Amino acid sequence: MTTVTATATPVPPPPPGGESYRLALPNTASAAKVARDFVTSLLGLSRHRDLVDDARLCVTEVVGYFR
Repeated sequence: MTTVTATATPVPPPPPGGESYRLALPNTASAAKVARDFVTSLLGLSRHRDLVDDARLCVTEVVGYFR
């Protein structure tokens, strides 16, 4: 089993009225799950929980495309 550790850090400078985040992941089978969890946590913190399901699907497609 591969352990993947990801950290989210704001990318300076943040745009007016918001923040930017960057997530870099290795090309592994677990990358999609880590990316989905990352997006889910950001949407939860920003009170956009209604977007979680659609965002998780989109993230899976994008990460899978580059795998």
